[in-house]
Amino acid sequence: MKRWIVFFLVVLAVVVLVSPGIVGRMAEKNLEEHIAWAESKSGGIEFLTESFDRGWFTSEGHHRLVLSGGSLREVVESYLQETANDKLPSLIIDTRLDHGLVPIGSLGREFGSLMPVLASTVSTFQIDPGNGELVPLPGSLYSNVSLTGATDSHYLLETGNFQNEELRIEWGGADVALHTNSSAGSFVVEGRIEPVTIYNNGEAIHIGAISISVHQVRSDFGFNVGSAEFILESFVVDRPAAPVTVGHISLSADANVDDARLNISSKIAVDEINVPGMGNMNFVLNMALSRLDAASMQVIAGAVSDAQRSADPEAALADLLPLIEEDLQKIFTSGAEFRIDQLDVTLPQGKVTSRIIIDIPEGDSSADFAWSSVLLATTASADIRMPTALFEFLRMMNPQAGALVAMGILLKDGDDYVMNAEYAQGLLNVNGAPMPIPMPGM
Repeated sequence: MKRWIVFFLVVLAVVVLVSPGIVGRMAEKNLEEHIAWAESKSGGIEFLTESFDRGWFTSEGHHRLVLSGGSLREVVESYLQETANDKLPSLIIDTRLDHGLVPIGSLGREFGSLMPVLASTVSTFQIDPGNGELVPLPGSLYSNVSLTGATDSHYLLETGNFQNEELRIEWGGADVALHTNSSAGSFVVEGRIEPVTIYNNGEAIHIGAISISVHQVRSDFGFNVGSAEFILESFVVDRPAAPVTVGHISLSADANVDDARLNISSKIAVDEINVPGMGNMNFVLNMALSRLDAASMQVIAGAVSDAQRSADPEAALADLLPLIEEDLQKIFTSGAEFRIDQLDVTLPQGKVTSRIIIDIPEGDSSADFAWSSVLLATTASADIRMPTALFEFLRMMNPQAGALVAMGILLKDGDDYVMNAEYAQGLLNVNGAPMPIPMPGM
C-alpha cells in the first residue's frame, strides 16, 4: 500500500510541477494555430507576435493586430489623409497564459480555476493610434483552451466612460461568450452589448443595446455554414440641423449544404427610420439563394478571398473573371433559384410590397455553355404593388415616373398601382402585354 501511495504522489508531482512546462509549449503552438486560422478568415487583418515569454507555469504574449489590406484599410487610410495622419492605428493584445493540466497559476486572478485545460488565459487590449502612445481599452477577455484545442472565451466589460477634450464616450457594459475550434472550424458567439453614447462637438450618437448570436461550422467544401443573428435596439444621431433616428434593426442569415447544394437565406428588418422631409419609414427584406453548386462556390469564394488578401485587392478583383468563369458557368448550368419573398417599404403615404422569383433549371452539363441558352431556360416573375398616394408623391418628385403608367409598366388597380411581370422562353409579359427581349446570339 505504501508503494502505491508513493507512486501516486510521484504522478501527482509530475502532473502539478512537470506538466506545465510541457503543456506550455503545446499552448503556445495552439495559440499560433488559432492566430493563423483567424488570419485566414479575417481578410485584410494580420496578427503579429511581437513577443512571447514562455515560463514554466505562466507565459506572457504580446501581439499586434494590424490592417494589412482590403476595403477596411482603404477606408481608414482615406480618413487619415483627411486628418493629415499617415500612420495606421493598430490593436495591441497582451495575454497571460496559465498552463498545465492543473493550471495552479490561474488561482491568483479573476475566473481562475483548477479545471484541467491546456491553458487558462486573460487578455487586455490597447489602441496604438499610430504614434506609439498607447490608449488602454476597457474590458478583459478570459479564455480556457481545452486539451482538444477548442477555446471558450468570455469578454466582460463593466459600465464606464472615457473623456478626451470634447469627446466623451459612455457605455453600459458588455457580456459576450465565444467558442472557437480551429481544427473543427466551428465558431460560436453569444452575447449582449449594452447601450453606448458618444458626445462630440455638441452632437450625440446613441447606440442602443446590441444582441449577437452566431453558430457556424466549416462545411465539407471549406466555407462556413450555420446561422447568424444581429439585433440593434435603436440608433440615434442627435444634432440640431438634421437629427437621424432609427428604431429596431435586425439581421438574420442562415446557410446550409444539402446534397452538395448551397442554400442561403437572410432577412433584414429596420423599423422607424426617420427621413427628413418624408417622415418615418420601415423596411423589410426577406431573400434566399437556393440550389447553388457548392463545389463551384468553394472555388469562387477562395478566389475572392485570395484577391482580397493580395497586395492590390482592387486590381486582383478586376482580373478575377477568367479564374472563376468556368465555375460561374457551372453554377448556372447546375441550376439555381433566387427569391425575394418579401420586400416591403412603408412610408407615410403607404406601403410598397414586392415579390420576385428567378428560377434557373438544371441544364445539360455536356453541352457547350451559352448564356442565351441559360436565358431561354430561365423563368421569372415579379409582383409589385404601391398605393396611389405614394405614386403621386413620386410623380411630384420626378415627373418622368408618369411614363411608367403610359408604357403600361404600372397599372391602376383600385387604390393601388401594380406591376405583374412574368418571363419565360425569352418573352417578358408585363400586366398582360408581351414585351420581347433581345437575346445575345439570337
